[in-house]
Amino acid sequence: MRKASLALTVVLAICLSIPAIAADIEGTYTAAGSNPGGKGKYTGNVIISKSGETYKVVWSVGTAYIGTGIVLGDVLSVAYTDEAKKWFGIVAYKIKSGGKVLEGLWTGHNGRTLGKETLTKK
Repeated sequence: MRKASLALTVVLAICLSIPAIAADIEGTYTAAGSNPGGKGKYTGNVIISKSGETYKVVWSVGTAYIGTGIVLGDVLSVAYTDEAKKWFGIVAYKIKSGGKVLEGLWTGHNGRTLGKETLTKK
């Protein structure tokens, strides 16, 4: 029993020391979402590009938005603003299927309800 426990500890230590292979989230996506409070749906395009340790995210969903994001585990979190920089919001996407699908929840400044958005890589 002691040998099995030691073997399991060694295997876990090796697995935890190997860096996880990051999903490839760079690329162009189609966006489909719903506004907070169920106030309408929208579609458009999103471009995600790596910039050092962060990601630049550009939405074209009727209005243009630009943001900066970070990945922690399997979540891409992005702070964004509109072109005039008079409005800002946050979105957190769960990275799925190796980065082919991102499922997110978002809200604008002073938001009290959440919108939903799914990005699908082209």
